[in-house]
Amino acid sequence: MILSVILGVTVDAPMWIAHLSESEANHIVVLDYDYVGEAEYKGNVLYLSPLDVKNYMNKFDSVNFYKSLYVYPGMGGRMSS
Repeated sequence: MILSVILGVTVDAPMWIAHLSESEANHIVVLDYDYVGEAEYKGNVLYLSPLDVKNYMNKFDSVNFYKSLYVYPGMGGRMSS
């Protein structure tokens, strides 16, 4: 079994959820860094706190992580003045 973990509740989280659902991923989890409490299902997606994700991952053979990264002009150290 493969677990798909989306790192953080961000603007891109719905895009990742849609992509994974289209790819027929069976187990999708969103790691909510600010959440403390019981697991919460929204549709077929499970929202968990970091500690809960750590414990939940042990039930799976493989874990895939998904995160969006952004690069802006000038981030390479050559910002124009």
